[in-house]
Amino acid sequence: MEQLNHWVRTTTLDNNTKIDNSMSMISLYDYLGHAAGPDLGKQVASAAARAGVKHEMREVKHSGWNGPIMLYPRAFLDLYFKNGLNEGASGKQLLKG
Repeated sequence: MEQLNHWVRTTTLDNNTKIDNSMSMISLYDYLGHAAGPDLGKQVASAAARAGVKHEMREVKHSGWNGPIMLYPRAFLDLYFKNGLNEGASGKQLLKG
């Protein structure tokens, strides 16, 4: 998991330019384009905690939600939703590779 957290923080491009992904923090709502709901929010938070991924919080006040929201590195959310870091129905982690 330490390697995953390092990858989330910095990614090297083809021309050896490093990008600091930790500054690209995004909410689940912004990432998915709709409300994630409490169950998915808890699953993502749990996966981030297990992976040692740093998160931030932001207060939101609008008609759909008032309160804190979690922000995660975009790279972590990409891994979670596109590369099998999410958990299956059995509760076991589905890691590809």
